Amino acid sequence: MTQKEIREQTQKLLLQTGVKLFGTKGYDATSIVDIEAELNLTRGAIAYYYKSKLGMFEATVNKYYFGRVMPSSVPAEYQNSLKTFYVKYVSMLEEECLALINDGVRNVAGTFLNLETDALRSLPNFREKCVEFNDRQISVLELVIGRSINNGEIKSGIIPSVIAEMFMNLVIGQAYRSNVEGFLYCSDGLLRQFNSIYRLISI
Repeated sequence: MTQKEIREQTQKLLLQTGVKLFGTKGYDATSIVDIEAELNLTRGAIAYYYKSKLGMFEATVNKYYFGRVMPSSVPAEYQNSLKTFYVKYVSMLEEECLALINDGVRNVAGTFLNLETDALRSLPNFREKCVEFNDRQISVLELVIGRSINNGEIKSGIIPSVIAEMFMNLVIGQAYRSNVEGFLYCSDGLLRQFNSIYRLISI
């Protein structure tokens, strides 16, 4: 391994450990010692890569919270049909859930909610970034719904912004429910709800 590859691998492992510990124990209860002990790293590894625990937490949030599977993650080739789009989205959620479980995350929905809660308290401009992030999801959904109206898949009287909000509310609500009820992530339930809305608005 080259030095660059070693650095990249160490950073990857640090962030995998960060999402597991920050997402489970919370930011305040997770110490630098906890993280370094988890990976058997020497003291100073976090300072070397991220300057501080807060720097590592922000990097973890950027990778796992803002980088998580959302409507904007769905590839362009799936964005011309609403049903094709949301079926692909749910399958991507399932893949993400399995990958996180393999990284040691036991409650995927809870991890994202915990990261969000701590980031709201700890990271400047996080709320503003969330608004922009969520607006981007709505824009993608509106685009897909608009195309589905134009190609005759969806009824012409449908207002794209209203349906887009409904879909996003389902995503957020399912994440909350999965956390509270202890699900890993109930993608089957999300797909059933998407299908119910689709049957009402499709031709």
